Amino acid sequence: MAYLPDAPAGWTAEEGTGASWATDEGQWTWATREYEKGDAVAVVLLQDSAYQEVGYWESWDSLVAFESSEGYYKSGTVSGHPSWEYFTKPASYGTWIGVNERFMVFVSVEDGSKQDLDVFVNAINYGSLANLK
Repeated sequence: MAYLPDAPAGWTAEEGTGASWATDEGQWTWATREYEKGDAVAVVLLQDSAYQEVGYWESWDSLVAFESSEGYYKSGTVSGHPSWEYFTKPASYGTWIGVNERFMVFVSVEDGSKQDLDVFVNAINYGSLANLK
């Protein structure tokens, strides 16, 4: 929960929530917070998979790059970590960032802009996440 960003200027934030799951292989957790600015809604979710292929990691390897008249999926990097970004018309944006094959950061913005997405993606302290043991 401590790694969820505060609301950027002009945005309000709900209180964050978290959960943990137990599987035969071990336990994994996530924390999330929702943010609002006018009609725009952003969600930041941080998942600690404990190196298991659970949650967002289950679909990570199935993502493929494409572009159409309605949007795109493209691979990239964020703070040196592999990422996937998407856009779907009219105003749906999102990014998945994989950190050390353990943490998944997911940021989405509905009815906002690419600039809104970038503000939230850049608000995460990826170095601190990467250094967690």
